[in-house]
Amino acid sequence: MPAKSQKQARLFKLVRALQKGKIKPKKVSPQIRKMASTIKPSSVKDFTKVKEIIRRLKENEYSLGKIKKVSGISFKKHLSKQVGLPFDIKELQVFQTKENGFSGFGKTKFKENKSTNEVSTEINSNGTNKKYVFKKLIDNNDKEHKYACIIQRTFPDKPDKEILDLLSNSFDPENLAEKTKTLADFIDRINTTLGSM
Repeated sequence: MPAKSQKQARLFKLVRALQKGKIKPKKVSPQIRKMASTIKPSSVKDFTKVKEIIRRLKENEYSLGKIKKVSGISFKKHLSKQVGLPFDIKELQVFQTKENGFSGFGKTKFKENKSTNEVSTEINSNGTNKKYVFKKLIDNNDKEHKYACIIQRTFPDKPDKEILDLLSNSFDPENLAEKTKTLADFIDRINTTLGSM
């Protein structure tokens, strides 16, 4: 059974370290000593590493399963098909915190376009140009929202432009913490996924 939180996982890592003799009993609390003596090492091990494996599996599913190549339509038309909602100040602050190191480069500037409800940035490297446009979309009859990122990549050795469409997981627009975490994770997944493409 995986740990329910990082705090619980840290607790079981201490128990595991005590069981393996990596730390001295006098360095830990009586609670940890009691746990180390009463819980089987195999059970303790389950609480320390299974959560990490599950997290990695979810990340792979999240980052690789939702990329869609778009063809037969121009970048501008594809953008205009998806009507976005305005980003609020907290969401814009998330973009601001992600400017350092986005797409493997130094500082990238995200620009808000209020007339189209978009946040975008453009990156040029070795003749390859990538334009990222983020939108906030309605999902499930206004009860949930999703973030979208539409990417246009232009390569120096190919005449055609490649258009990619990515969607975040749905989130409750009323839950500020969920909304900003979803956006931050989405930007990180784009960074990680497209860095390998």
